[in-house]
Amino acid sequence: MKLEEYFKIDGTKIMNIEDYFDIHGRYQLKNGVYNVFGSVYLIKKVEKLPCKFGKVSNSFYCLNNNLETLEGFPEFVGNFFDCRYNKLTSLKGCPTYIGNDFLCDENLQNNKEYKQYLILKKLRT
Repeated sequence: MKLEEYFKIDGTKIMNIEDYFDIHGRYQLKNGVYNVFGSVYLIKKVEKLPCKFGKVSNSFYCLNNNLETLEGFPEFVGNFFDCRYNKLTSLKGCPTYIGNDFLCDENLQNNKEYKQYLILKKLRT
């Protein structure tokens, strides 16, 4: 599905979502939040996401980027969540549900938040 949705950032600048994301599947924009029925690939180098995601039914990939924050990331990711090779210092804003593997920077794997995630994941299985 070709995305032709435009939305405003900072009140004036209009951005084409295709300039930032490759979305495999379909999406719904509701109350400023994107829900994706498929997978999301971040394709532009950014320090933070230019929009907010709610639910992604499959995988969310944002690896090899310049991300400093997980602000705006989906709360629910049905499959893989890959945020490796960024400039993250915290997992604040990380999805609360990840259906499969959670891949993050090696320097964050010793982070308290990541260790808590691993414990909770083990308890769910």
